[in-house]
Amino acid sequence: MTALFTRKHYEVVPEDIPVELLDGQLVKRPSPRFGHQRIQSRILHVLAGLLGPDRVAVGPVDVLVDELNVFVPDIVVHEQVPDDDAQYIGVPSVVFEVLSPSTEVRDRDYKARRYLGLGVKEVWLLDRARRRIELVDVDGTTPSVADQAATSRAVSGLELVPDQLFAPL
Repeated sequence: MTALFTRKHYEVVPEDIPVELLDGQLVKRPSPRFGHQRIQSRILHVLAGLLGPDRVAVGPVDVLVDELNVFVPDIVVHEQVPDDDAQYIGVPSVVFEVLSPSTEVRDRDYKARRYLGLGVKEVWLLDRARRRIELVDVDGTTPSVADQAATSRAVSGLELVPDQLFAPL
């Protein structure tokens, strides 16, 4: 039988070791490719313009789900700014996950559902390979491709168009 790791074990992992806690297992998070980071930067720019810089955070940030799960989303939006010294940022109102081949299934099939169960209003899944945005909320998943804008109900004025977001350099 495999021993389970808990939040307490996770808390002693050095900050420079990129892991998440998923169902009691420490799972390594690979460093993102440049395209992943470019998409994050574009989203951050839009969000900071709408909300200011303090309500938006780029990962790694820790979202405590329960004693066996600590998720590290790519970008979060908060209604209330977390304390500067907080390890866990509370429940964000919106989460963005830029899908990578190594994380896609986990982000889409496991983490999105758990985020919504915590009270996150929207989970944005950004699929660079398919040039597609999936906006997930309690009502289901709304895909956007090409020039179809994905429009947030949680962040006033937020619209992302796949053709623009995923445009090459």
